[in-house]
Parts: sequence; C-alpha cells; structure tokens
Amino acid sequence: MGDEWKIDIKIPDIGMMVTLMTTAICSVIMAAAEIAYTMMWITSSYERHGKDFFLDLLNAQALTWTAQYILVAGSLLLLSSMFFLLGSSFSLYELAGLAKNMEKKVHIRIVFAFFVMGLVLLFMALISAIILRYL
Repeated sequence: MGDEWKIDIKIPDIGMMVTLMTTAICSVIMAAAEIAYTMMWITSSYERHGKDFFLDLLNAQALTWTAQYILVAGSLLLLSSMFFLLGSSFSLYELAGLAKNMEKKVHIRIVFAFFVMGLVLLFMALISAIILRYL
C-alpha cells in the first residue's frame, strides 16, 4: 500500500547542473575579459611609447612605471584568467559526467576553489595596479 503512489523519475540534479553551467559561463566571460584587457594595455602602451617599450619590458634594470604596471598587474591578470579557464574546463567536465551518470558525485569544491583563486588573483591585480599608480 505504501509504494502505489511513488513515482520514480530518472532526472539528474537540476540545481547542480545550473550551478556548474553558470560557473563555467561566468568563468569564461571573466577570463576572456581579463585577457582582452591585458592585451589592450600592452597595445596602448606600445602605441604611446613605440618600439622602445618592448625593450623596456625585456630590460629588467630600467623599468619605467608603465612597464612595471604591465608586468605586475598584467601577469596577475593573466594568471587569474588561467584559473578561471581551468575552473570553467573542470566545471564542464563535471557537468558532462553528471549528465552521463546521475549518481555521480560532483566535486563542486574544486570548481569553486578555481573560481575563488581567480577572484583572489584578480583582486591582487587591482590592488597592485592601484599601489603602482598612486604610491
């Protein structure tokens, strides 16, 4: 008498799928924006300073303010974008595994660890840019 109204529907965890997909999309957007922003910095610095700017980046003894800014903040931004892309890739991998096997255990802490590391590095890049600019 207890099982006659029980419905057994085989659907995956929709909430987890939405979370993984949202994390993947946000990570890709932030990584692409960071890469584009860094390339814009380098291009505008090249336009402003000419060919000598690239020599200034290679010569570590005579760094101008702009070269320090590009090296420190740009490196942190590119490292942050790598973490965002790794998080996006891992999130899509977990999403594909969840779609194939509904009973699969999702490693959401790893996905969020990549996302948080990307945010921390982004914050460090912004703070370093402010420090280099105004101090």
